[in-house]
Amino acid sequence: MMDFQTDLFKSRFLQSSRKSDQLMLVLHGRGDSLRPFSRFNEELRIPEMNYLLLNAPKKYLDGYSWYGEPPYKKQGVLRIRELLFQLIEQLEMQGWKSENIFLFGFSQGCLVSADFALNSKKKLAGVIGVSGYFHFFPRWRAELSREASKTPWLITHGLKDDVLRIDDTKFGVNKLKNAGLNVDWIELAKEHTLERKEYPIIRKWVREKLK
Repeated sequence: MMDFQTDLFKSRFLQSSRKSDQLMLVLHGRGDSLRPFSRFNEELRIPEMNYLLLNAPKKYLDGYSWYGEPPYKKQGVLRIRELLFQLIEQLEMQGWKSENIFLFGFSQGCLVSADFALNSKKKLAGVIGVSGYFHFFPRWRAELSREASKTPWLITHGLKDDVLRIDDTKFGVNKLKNAGLNVDWIELAKEHTLERKEYPIIRKWVREKLK
């Protein structure tokens, strides 16, 4: 599979070490950028995975943000959703299949990934949310497509997270499960961070989906 470029986001493509049509979109947290994920392929160690690292469009402190704070949050999430729909269209035109695309999001990036997956009309390879949360729009259950409901989810969160309370995230996870979605939920003794001990968990989960 060839490299991929887009003018929708500032991005970086990390090619798989083994020829593959599997792709993971990587979305950072608020105030961050794609830079800390520039060696994500080496850290996750999944040879058959390509990665497309995305930068959020809004400048925020020393980094970037996917959307603004309330009352601007809702419109910001909708705007990013539309951009991601366009990105998936570009990917498909270049030969990537939606069912081979994973979304990985940390914190704010988790919310964006989850919102996209819930509103997609297509099955994705999977959604991985780390130390994140959710924004449920009215009638989201009724508008959940049959194909999107087949997408598997992995959500991890820290018991010591003082940025996003684990109880709030767990409440959102239960809403997903009650809607019939296949969600794996893992609680870890960590703060608001992506830790090295999570890589084997994510790697094992992704490998199961690749079988």
